[in-house]
Amino acid sequence: MKILVTLLIFLSSINLSFSQEEKKIDIKKSKIEWIGKKIGGEHSGIIQIKSGSLIMSGNKIISGEFIIDMNTIECTDLSGRAKQSIESHLKNEDFFHIDKYPTSSLKINKSDDKKIYGTITIKNHSEPIEFEYKLASRGGQEIVNSEIIIDRTKFNISYKSKTIFPDLIDNFIYDDFIIKTSPIIFY
Repeated sequence: MKILVTLLIFLSSINLSFSQEEKKIDIKKSKIEWIGKKIGGEHSGIIQIKSGSLIMSGNKIISGEFIIDMNTIECTDLSGRAKQSIESHLKNEDFFHIDKYPTSSLKINKSDDKKIYGTITIKNHSEPIEFEYKLASRGGQEIVNSEIIIDRTKFNISYKSKTIFPDLIDNFIYDDFIIKTSPIIFY
């Protein structure tokens, strides 16, 4: 019995040396880019992170959560009226309906050396997601880069989807859109 108690004390002291640490996102230095493609072209832009953090144990991501401010969606490949038009359209009911759903989120449930496994929520609908990432440490900061492919139809965003509306012929928008975190910085 004495050996068992000593072993438990020893194991708990080892566990304390691998304690978890919360890293907050630096929203001013972090960047999220989006790309949406259609026949004959694409549009791209940025969107701002409202808040976020990672729980780390050493160099391993244990968990985390990010809140995205959908009102900040911006198209960077257009200007003038065309820019205003696409941004308005992305914010309305055809796409993200930001009046009703002002935020989206990504919850990290676990990770391994190459992939993050989590849950993404858009328009109050959640889906499991997994994606590859790269993590680097510099001067007390953690830097995460990744490319996430999201099928918008899973989140009730069906505008000009060929999957939903096969009669669109060549006038459709691809279902998948890309989110690039380049980079997300934590301190």
